[in-house]
Order: sequence, then structure tokens, then C-alpha cells
Amino acid sequence: MTYEELLRLTRRMDGTTLETATGKRFAVGVYMDCPFFTPESSGLGRSDGRKAAERFVERYNRTGSLRPADYADVTRNASYFVALLRHGD
Repeated sequence: MTYEELLRLTRRMDGTTLETATGKRFAVGVYMDCPFFTPESSGLGRSDGRKAAERFVERYNRTGSLRPADYADVTRNASYFVALLRHGD
């Protein structure tokens, strides 16, 4: 997967409500060519920026892992990225 493919997936899911593995609901979107996530619980959009998203993609390509814990040192939004990948298939 490339960063551009991640962005295409995010755009395709834009405005969709998804769930993390623990059942937390959130919406996904793109702002300034960067994925962002809005948890229902807070209603506040969050993003770690493009560099963190690129590091997530890099690690995903290397490991293929869909466990958020495997990305905890890369981005605080790991559970959202993993849910996005799971729902995007």
C-alpha cells in the first residue's frame, strides 16, 4: 500500500461511520491531503499529520499487522487506521 492508496481509501470512506476493534465509533475524512478521524465520543477531529500516516503505511507494508498495538509508537490513531483498513476491504 502507498500513502496515495491510503488517501484514496480514506476519501472513499469519507463521512462514513466506522468502528474500532473495541467498538468505538468514529467518522473518517481527509483534510489537506491527510486522513483525520472524528470519534463520536468527543466529536473533535484528530490527526497526527502526514508523517505519522506515512510511518503507519510503512510499518503496515513491512508487517501486514492489523493489531493497533503494533503501531502505538508510530501514531496515536492506530486503532482508527486499522479499522479503516479492515472496513476498506
